[in-house]
Amino acid sequence: MQHEESQTLGITPTPITQTPESNIRIPAQSDWVDYGVIFGAGVEGEWDRYLWGGFAFSLLKRDGIYYLYYQGSSDYRTEFDETVLWRAIGVATSEDGIHFTKYKGNPILTWSPNQNGEEGTVSSGITIGVQGDIFLFYGANTQESPITVSADVRVAASLDGFNFTDLGVVLNHMDKSVWGSGDELFSVDAIYDSGQWIVYYIPNGTSQSGLLGVVFGNQHNALNQSSPVTSGGNPVSVWGTAAHVKLDQDTYALMLNNVREQRTEVRLLSLQTPNVLSEPVAVYDFDEVQQAVFLLDEEDQTWFMYYRTFANSYGVKLASASDKPLPAPSTP
Repeated sequence: MQHEESQTLGITPTPITQTPESNIRIPAQSDWVDYGVIFGAGVEGEWDRYLWGGFAFSLLKRDGIYYLYYQGSSDYRTEFDETVLWRAIGVATSEDGIHFTKYKGNPILTWSPNQNGEEGTVSSGITIGVQGDIFLFYGANTQESPITVSADVRVAASLDGFNFTDLGVVLNHMDKSVWGSGDELFSVDAIYDSGQWIVYYIPNGTSQSGLLGVVFGNQHNALNQSSPVTSGGNPVSVWGTAAHVKLDQDTYALMLNNVREQRTEVRLLSLQTPNVLSEPVAVYDFDEVQQAVFLLDEEDQTWFMYYRTFANSYGVKLASASDKPLPAPSTP
């Protein structure tokens, strides 16, 4: 796979500085109403005994059903370093976005070619393709030695949201034309729009570690333009999951988490220059929220924020996208 190494993707960047006139308002921190825990970790021995240790956390709504893809791990080690083991991705579904049921066939996506516990699916970005099928771009840890792993970005596709077929590597950590390559690449968000595929990712183990990168192209397996992401000419620091919400024909809100700073930022991007973001248009720093992903349900005129808590569980907050009142909070 050949990549054009580019800082501006051949386009003169025009930084976005304000929310477009789309009648969609980004919620302020005070707008969000907490609806509590929607589900927690599994019991001892189950695949999702631990819900932390990676960036696999994505969601979408299709045909009236909310699909929340999340990472689970079944084991934990203390030798060499402290980390979870056997990371995999599962899904929980809901008809109202608040009350979720874990899929009985979980996990839906695993990766352990050498049966090494530190291998696994460690990040995710999800989007819907032109035919309505779901594409999940994920970070795949692969053993290099008994104590070290590398990570490529792979993609899997599904027609029903539950049964995924792996389609191979789309970002090779050894491809020097990929910005930030060399060790680990973690996909954190994916957008398909108007024939263009955009994948945001975080390098690790190189000098670009913890900075946001982007690749895009006109096919899901031909992401042939790679670049750092900047805002005001400066790199964007991230460490965590991400999500997007479409605001108008050309503009998206990109939600970025940085667990090292315990904050979630909302920035704007144009499809014409996906490597250039605005300054933050909203910043969230809820005490109980470690990482958050977002969905705007325009049909219900409601924003949804799904977050991982420090108590090994997931919760949800809602904010109205109009004057429509929110449902009364209840125990999910």
